[in-house]
Amino acid sequence: MKKTLKTSLLIIGLIFILYTYLLRDFRRTLPTLYTNGHIITLNEENDFAESMFVENGKIVDIGTNEQLKKYDLKNVDIVDLKGATVMPGFIDAHTHFSISMFLSEMHDLSGFKFKTNKEVWERFEQIVKSTKKGDWVICKGIDPILVQDLVPPSIEYLDKIAPDNPVLFFSQSLHNYWANTKAFELVGVDVNTPNPSAHSYYGKDNNGNLNGEIIEQEAVKPFFDVLKNEVLTTKKLGAAASKVMLDYAKNGNTTIVSAGITIEDSKPLLLFKHLSNNHPQLLGNVLATVGLFPTRKQYPRHFMYMRHDMSHLMPERKQKVNDFYDIIGVKHWYDGSPYTGSMYLNEPYLNTDLTSLKMHIPVESRGQALVKIDSLKNFIRSYHTKGWQIAIHTQGDAAINEVITVFEELSTELDFSTSRHRLEHCLLLPKENVNRLKKLHLTPSFHVNHLYYYGDALQTDILGTQRAANMLPIHTVQESNIKYSLHADQPMFESNPFRLIQTAVERKTSTGVVLGKDQRITVLEAIQSLTTSAAWQINMEDKIGSLEKGKYADFIILNQDPLKTKISELSNIKCLQTYINGNLVNRSL
Repeated sequence: MKKTLKTSLLIIGLIFILYTYLLRDFRRTLPTLYTNGHIITLNEENDFAESMFVENGKIVDIGTNEQLKKYDLKNVDIVDLKGATVMPGFIDAHTHFSISMFLSEMHDLSGFKFKTNKEVWERFEQIVKSTKKGDWVICKGIDPILVQDLVPPSIEYLDKIAPDNPVLFFSQSLHNYWANTKAFELVGVDVNTPNPSAHSYYGKDNNGNLNGEIIEQEAVKPFFDVLKNEVLTTKKLGAAASKVMLDYAKNGNTTIVSAGITIEDSKPLLLFKHLSNNHPQLLGNVLATVGLFPTRKQYPRHFMYMRHDMSHLMPERKQKVNDFYDIIGVKHWYDGSPYTGSMYLNEPYLNTDLTSLKMHIPVESRGQALVKIDSLKNFIRSYHTKGWQIAIHTQGDAAINEVITVFEELSTELDFSTSRHRLEHCLLLPKENVNRLKKLHLTPSFHVNHLYYYGDALQTDILGTQRAANMLPIHTVQESNIKYSLHADQPMFESNPFRLIQTAVERKTSTGVVLGKDQRITVLEAIQSLTTSAAWQINMEDKIGSLEKGKYADFIILNQDPLKTKISELSNIKCLQTYINGNLVNRSL
């Protein structure tokens, strides 16, 4: 009997030890004093503080060494910053984490790597030759704007080069795709398959046959479903997710915000929570122990807006706030992309070789709304009433006007004074609408990379000089004291905060053309848009976004001070170390 009891106690003890091991937390064992640094707190009187005292993941105090002598520093880990610049970690207010991890291991044919049509398709043909017969060939980055002579692939060409491999291409904008016959067959799409909607469909030639093109998210969904089962296993996705999270941190991002999670069920949410949540989950760590999930490390905080058509994955109502990982709202799309002709405009797109021959935009097209007014009203009414924050994709001036009007009409029955609902991208936000935003407490997030990477094409071929000069009115919003953020829309563009800052300050395209000089902002204002203002947009301004007593110790160490760097060199600033909750996440020394 005693032996059985001892055995039972031993088993219980082992279970307890295993349970404790699996639920390890991220916490520094010693309080830490980061000293001898130039600390940019975004609070003017403290911008030259020498030291920051951190304990249990939070900032106890910031000041000179003399000022911090009031604390007992006997058992404190002291880190000498040797004069380096320290500032708050960046907050990527609009990114696409799930798509980024999905694309991370795919073949890159983008204009960042290839400059001509010949280079792109020669590389594609090399990829096919090196791929095993029957395996998927998946490529990303197809872009007729960055690669100016690019000819999009026809289904005949893809079938000729890859007759034995299913092929799927992603455009750089992630609004259109291309596939070969083998891929269409594998996912069960043929000429008789109904289009998911008028705005999301399968392209056809004059004879009614599939031409290989796939437009928008609903139409490409069957391909994603097959890829998840055949190519992107749980283990591969876990490794990709870990890599993408670390890449965010390497760029100085301590928080990311997924603006429209593209998933079909709740399984990926377990992985996302495993990566970012402060407190470990038993199932997640069990899966990590058997190698299906990556080992838990401190990764950026992750907040999410669910897609409007995936709202069944959300709790019925907002629950207790989680400072590290949380579903905070829901996202809808009111229009599409400038580069597919689905951005909704007051005046038509220009009729040029680019718009007509490569983008296939009909003459006099203005794009159109993707959602009916009554449907949008019901969407806003429903989720606002339940306490959720709402983010709406709006690129064109017509789209923005109509969405603001819907909010104005609803404001007679709903109280928006504390809601902080968001408009995403805001390429052609009319200046005259800025005061309307302020009255409705709507907050914009600007896709400023439109200007740097595509500004020349927008001015010359897509919108014209006047509209290009008036796009992204960031200074007008800044002067109106409206909180706003900047974003890169990764994976469309890498989440590189200093590239965003330089573009917002210079207003230059990649060829050096200045667009909208009057809409320039200062370096400090740009930094605030990626820190304090971005934190405000997600209701976290009391916890992250700046270096202050009581806030989380989310900070980065830089190789130079952005407030003293030449504007033309801002995008070259390197993040040497990234700390989240007081934990070192990345060291690039």
